[in-house]
Amino acid sequence: MEQKKVIFYLSSNNYNNIYDTYANHIHFGYFTFNNKELKLNGKAPNDLSYDKLWFDLGISTGKNINCVMVLDVNNMDTNYNYYYNLLREFIKEKIQIIRGIDLDVENKISLNNIKKLINNLSEDFPNLLLCMSTIGYSMCVKDLETTYADEKEWSYSLFNKSPEALNIDYYNCAFNEDDLTMDSLQDMIDNGFDVNKIVMGCYSKYFEDYDNYYELRCIAKKYPDICGVFIKYFHDIPYKWDLSVWLCLTSK
Repeated sequence: MEQKKVIFYLSSNNYNNIYDTYANHIHFGYFTFNNKELKLNGKAPNDLSYDKLWFDLGISTGKNINCVMVLDVNNMDTNYNYYYNLLREFIKEKIQIIRGIDLDVENKISLNNIKKLINNLSEDFPNLLLCMSTIGYSMCVKDLETTYADEKEWSYSLFNKSPEALNIDYYNCAFNEDDLTMDSLQDMIDNGFDVNKIVMGCYSKYFEDYDNYYELRCIAKKYPDICGVFIKYFHDIPYKWDLSVWLCLTSK
């Protein structure tokens, strides 16, 4: 059975010992395209303030933790070829650290260009992990009969019917409040998504009580092929969250 993904999001430099963890994936930063530049949390990715980040991510990679950059695809429609070349050169520069890209869509790119982006990345970096961050509800909604208005009314159920969906390794599906449940997972499965591509999670403030771990344990028992679990953000995770969810996913 494939290793279960235990993922935390790292949003800032406010952290310690990111590699001393049961997590096996780190989704880091928030990369954006702005004024014909690629930015990491609003600054140049090689800004001196990120020296510790890149150093620690390098150590994490050495410990077989997959470091995945979170990319907001906003603005790519304005000059796709320019921005893709910028992204490709950056990945080449950091290829010893970056092992994947987390695509944040949210109606910010045309259907044709998101497909083109996925195909380009798959061709240029065949070993790169590709995933999508989604609002969990958007994965539950059945939308099989609608069409894209100007190709920007995003629908994951429609995208899941496309050949490009085969190149997506997993979906990080965010469920907050009381929605991280068996019923939510069942809705996504009923909507056509493979359980072995579904990673469920939420913000840390919602993952603080026993009910979350109990529900996750029940999910793992019924659906042992579930891909994994994530939390946002590392600097605010509950005590021993990584160990607790790893046990929920892997205990017999």
